[in-house]
This record gives sequence, C-alpha cells and structure tokens, in this order.
Amino acid sequence: MWIDALASRSGPLLHAATLFTAHHGLEPDPPRGVAGLGELSRLIRRARTQFASDEESREFLEGAGAYLALLLLDHWRNASHTSHAGSHRLKLGECGTFDPFAAVAHALDAEDAKRTLLAELQLAEHEAEGVSPTARVVAEVRRVLQDRPDAHVTDHFDRTVWIELAGNRVELDLSRIVEVTRDEPETILRSAVQRLCASLAGDAGRSSELPWNVARTLIFPRLVGPSFASAVPADSADLYLRQLGSEVWETLVLKTRERARYIRRQELADWSKDGATPRGQALENLARESGRARFLQHDTPHGPLVIAESRDGLDAARLLLPGLHDLLSGLLGSPFLVAIPHRDTLLAGPSEPAPLVEELKRRARSAARGAPHAISAQLWVIRGPSE
Repeated sequence: MWIDALASRSGPLLHAATLFTAHHGLEPDPPRGVAGLGELSRLIRRARTQFASDEESREFLEGAGAYLALLLLDHWRNASHTSHAGSHRLKLGECGTFDPFAAVAHALDAEDAKRTLLAELQLAEHEAEGVSPTARVVAEVRRVLQDRPDAHVTDHFDRTVWIELAGNRVELDLSRIVEVTRDEPETILRSAVQRLCASLAGDAGRSSELPWNVARTLIFPRLVGPSFASAVPADSADLYLRQLGSEVWETLVLKTRERARYIRRQELADWSKDGATPRGQALENLARESGRARFLQHDTPHGPLVIAESRDGLDAARLLLPGLHDLLSGLLGSPFLVAIPHRDTLLAGPSEPAPLVEELKRRARSAARGAPHAISAQLWVIRGPSE
C-alpha cells in the first residue's frame, strides 16, 4: 500500500492516518493524489454535522489531518514530518512548514469546505516553493547568517528559528517580521531581516558573561511542557529547568521582543553571588509587563471564563504571578481553575458548576492541540493565601 511506503518520512502520522482510513472504509488501498483529496473533502463536509462529542471531533481532526499529511508527503518526495513541543508539521523544502491539522480545522469551520481546503493546499504549495510569507523570512535569515562564523541556524519550526550563537541556544520569533514583510518587495524583507540578525552581534562573545545590571531587565519566566523537557539536548544539561507539576516545567529566559535565550544554572549562580535574586526579578519583570495584558471575559451558558491572549509570549507564565488570584477571584470566585495550553494563552474559570469545568477542559485541549509552543491541558487550582 502506498501509505506504508511513507513510514520513514511520516513519523507518528502513519498510525493516525491508517486508523482514519480504516474507520471510514477506505482500506485496503486508500485513494491518493487528487482522488484522495476529493475523498477527504467529502468526508469533511459530511462530518461537520455528525460529531456527537468533542472527543469525536478531536479524533476526526487528528485522523483527517494525518491523512492529508500523507497525501502531501506522497506528492512531495522531499517532504518530511517534523514536530516541536507536541505540535506536528510537514517540512516542505528547506524553509517551508505546513500544518495539515489546522488546514482540516479551517475546512471544518468553513461554509465551503472544498474551497477552503483548496486554499490551504495553495498555501502548502507556496511553502514548498519558498514563497510564502514565513518561508521567505526563514530563507533570508539562513542567507544572512550563512557567512557568520559565530552563528548558524540549527533548526526552524513554523515561525521560530533556533540559532547556535557563541555556544548558546538562541530562539528567534519571526512572527512580527513575517507580518510586516507580507506582500512587501525583497528589498524591504532583506532590510528587516538584516536588522534583526545584526542585533545578534551584541550577544556573541559576551552572552555567557552578561552582567546582572543588563540581564535584570531582560529576565522572564517561561513555562514549557513535557516535550520540551524531554528534548533538552545533552549539552544543555545545565539549563535551568524546574518542575512545577506532572506536565509543566519553569525555565528562565533573557527575552527581547523577537528573541529569547534560555538561561543556564551556572549563570544564575554567578549572578546570585552578589546578592541578586534572578527568579524574583523575573517575576517582577513579568508583573510589570502584565499591566498591558489582555484578560477578556467570555460568557458561556454555564458561567464566565477568562481568556488571556496578549500575544507577548508571557500569557502562560502569568500563572506564576502572586497577584493572579486577586485579579480574577472577584469574577470567578475562590478557588478557581487555570489552564495554560500553550505559551500565548491562559484560560481561567470557576471551580463549579461541572458543565463549566468541562467547557474549560475542552477549550484547554483544543488550544493545546497543534499549538507551536504547546504546554499542557491540565487544570491548576488557584487559591487565596488563607485557603
């Protein structure tokens, strides 16, 4: 069967796609190519009215997304599966990535599923050709850094690029540059990327010896999930990583608007010699930045939920804020529940009634699924000091 021939490039997607095609009667030889896409479109249109539960919806989305991924892997022989922090993508060419699960989700939500799926496939074509807004920026970053002896790209996933810089692992968030250079000519794209890469020059050679008076304004907490914790390279064994729960770890980063570097334990020890308290300072910086955070109330049939989506890379970390209870307990009561499905979302809701708690769980699972920086769908209980 043609699907089996993709085993070496499809990773865990093969199993999900096989279950999906078998469940929908497409075995032993599922359609491929244009016929396969037509069958998938038909199944999506039919499925939108048949989900009896969130679990059925999730299973369909995972299976259909995996089947779409295999159809595209079959089409592009140099494509492969890639993943990061529990999220899965197709790697198309050197600089392109495509999310088949998001493509299926968009088609499920659209009035015209067929037209929406075709639009998603066109996006995949642009990623493979290196002409999508994201692929253009990734390619330019690679080009600018290829002649620098102190920095090189080690990997990329969606809009995130990881760079080895003077022995440190630096994470670049390309989201802003992707948006400001969308549909702009190459000259503007190159200028924006060159400015971004030039800002790395100040980090090289001194990043491991950054003085505390500089680091103290840049240090922030960051929460990560099991996939991140298990994927920490052996040569980064001294990375500051503190487990908070069964699925959540705390790290510390030196963060600017577009880049972040994870902090090592030795750096914390060096800064602390003169009486500095790096983790305390990180929480102070987080509290300062949270003055601009967007906590929005969303009313449901069972009660209110609060959603924080400030898109500053700090929303999940706001779980650590001592003032979170005082901020939200007036609306949600005490104790209340919080979920941090990925880096850019914090969800909160009352601890009762049960239907509202189930709604919070559903939203957390949905938000964590496929997110580029997924953390966990588990719920945290937030209590006041005297509770």
